[in-house]
Amino acid sequence: MERSVSFLYTTRIQSIERTFSVLRAVANGPAAVGVSEVSRATGLAKSTCSRILASLSELGIVERVDEAGRFVVGEGLRALAGSAVSPRSLREVARPHLVELANLLGECASIAVRDGRDGLYVDQVTVESPVQVTDWTGQRFPLHTIAAGLALMGAWGPAEVEAYAAKGLEAFTEHTVTSKTALKRRVAGVAVAGVAWTMGEFSSEINGLAAPVWGADGQVVASVAVYGPAFRFPAQADQSFIEQAVCQTALSINTQLVG
Repeated sequence: MERSVSFLYTTRIQSIERTFSVLRAVANGPAAVGVSEVSRATGLAKSTCSRILASLSELGIVERVDEAGRFVVGEGLRALAGSAVSPRSLREVARPHLVELANLLGECASIAVRDGRDGLYVDQVTVESPVQVTDWTGQRFPLHTIAAGLALMGAWGPAEVEAYAAKGLEAFTEHTVTSKTALKRRVAGVAVAGVAWTMGEFSSEINGLAAPVWGADGQVVASVAVYGPAFRFPAQADQSFIEQAVCQTALSINTQLVG
């Protein structure tokens, strides 16, 4: 009897350890991750990872973000951690507004959230064009390198910016902000303007604009961004119109989230 109880206890512990190893692989991945990536990170069989991911998905602990079967941390875990908005609900609310924005401006439109030191793109609408920007849904990039990330940082105080900069500011191009002083100045400017432009800072061939989405608690919960090839975006005469369109989209999403 004691041996049976001991065996059952050990089995349950192993099951819990496997589940947490899968969850850690999803949470610590450089982007949304699939079964193969989780299997490599944990050393578990793909079938085991697939089964655990399916169970976690049913509980809302992880969420599937695309048809390829990639996962990110989900609503259930974020709720436990105190997050007000989950990627799933955010995508559902934002999607029609992103479609409208992309069609209006003729460029890609996206919604992103903060994930540690990164901005995580949770959805993107791509327009038909001979030259298109890559679909970054499920991808993470350092906050200081993308317009979406700088918009998320716009509500930060000097201490938060300094703490972020203290861990290093990776340069993606020669235009990326790489000094603490410059980043503080940049974030302060975003706070005043209400929008964040990036001109060749993530990629020398891409320009972007983003505006924050505020939650019911007065905190920034996401950012709306548009971006396109630098040779056509933004058209000089259209910058004010683009800013108004992006800010209106962010406001519309905010209204639905808190309504």
